[in-house]
Amino acid sequence: MAADPAVHDSEAPPLGTAPAASQGEVLRWPGVWRIHIASRGEEIQADAGRCLLSRTGEPGLEVLHATIERHLATAAQYARDRQGWRRWLTGQAIEGAWANIYGATILLYGLLPANELNARAPEVLATGRAYLPPDDPRLSRLAARAAAGDIDERDRALLQSVLRAGYNAASIESGRVRSFRNMLLGGVVILTLIVAGLVAIGSAWPQAIPMCGNGTLLASFGPRDNQVCPAGHGGPTSGDVPLVALMGVLGAALATAASLSTRSELSTRYSLAVAQNLLKAPAGVATAILGLLILNSGFVPGFAGLSSQTSILVWAMVFGYAQQVVTRFVDQRANTLLHAASPNAPTNPPSR
Repeated sequence: MAADPAVHDSEAPPLGTAPAASQGEVLRWPGVWRIHIASRGEEIQADAGRCLLSRTGEPGLEVLHATIERHLATAAQYARDRQGWRRWLTGQAIEGAWANIYGATILLYGLLPANELNARAPEVLATGRAYLPPDDPRLSRLAARAAAGDIDERDRALLQSVLRAGYNAASIESGRVRSFRNMLLGGVVILTLIVAGLVAIGSAWPQAIPMCGNGTLLASFGPRDNQVCPAGHGGPTSGDVPLVALMGVLGAALATAASLSTRSELSTRYSLAVAQNLLKAPAGVATAILGLLILNSGFVPGFAGLSSQTSILVWAMVFGYAQQVVTRFVDQRANTLLHAASPNAPTNPPSR
C-alpha cells in the first residue's frame, strides 16, 4: 500500500506547480469521489495561482499560497492511493481528501482580491445554510451584509468563519452516515450468520424447526399423518427450512423493489442504499421462519391452520415481505441522517 499522505504534508511543491493528480495522472482506483477531488483541486489551483499573480507584492500571500498547495497535494495523494477495506470502513481516504480540499478552500478566501468577495458571498451563504442552524449569528450577519451588497475586506474573516463552520458540520454529519453504514453492515453479517445457522439446523434436524402445518388446529392434536410440509412431503424433511428461507428472501426482494420507487437519492459522501437492501434479505428469512412457527403454534386466535403446501409457501413469502415492518425503522433513521448530511436536502431536515 502506498505511504500515508500525511507523511508528505511538510513537502510543499514549488509555487505555481500543480499537484500530481492535476498533471494528467490517471486515477487508477474506482470511486466517483476521486473525480470530484481532482476536479475541485484543479479549480482551487487555478484560482490560487491567479489571485497570487493579481496581488503581487503583498506580504504573506506566498506563504498562504504554499499552504494551499500543500493541502491540494495531500488531497491529490489521498485520491490517487488505493483505499483498502480499513480506509473504506474508517473513511480515512475520503475524509482526508475532503478535509484538505475544505482547508484549501477556506484559505483561498484569504487570497482572493477584495473586489471578488462580494460575488463569492452567495456561495458561502449556500454552504452555511445547508449545514448550519438558521439562527447562527455568523450566518445572519453574513446574510445581512450580502443583502446590502457591500461585502469587502472587513468581511473576509466572516466568510472564512462561515465556511469553516459549515464544512465542520458537513464532516460531522458525514461521519454519522458512515458510522450508521458500518453498523448496518455489521447487523447484516450478524443476522446472516444467525439465519444461516437456523437453516443449517433445519436441514440437519428437520424436527427441530417444524415448518409443517395441519388442516386445522384441532387436527394438530391428532395423528401426524395430517401434516402438510413446505417441501410437499407428509412429514418434516431437510428441504423444508431452506425452502421457507428462499420464499422469505423472495418476499424481501419484492419489498425492496417496491421501496425503490419511493426512495430519493441525496448527494452525500456515503451511500446507505446497498446496506439497507442487504439487511432486508436475512430479515426476510428470519420473519418467514418465525412467522410460520407462530402460525403453527396456535397462538393466532381463529386461524384455521396451514392446509396445503401452497398456503405454507405463500405465507412464508408474505412474512418475508413483512420484514419491512421492522426494517422501516432502519430506513427512517437512514433517511434522517442522509438529509442532514446532504447539501441538497431541505433547509429543515427531519429531526434526529
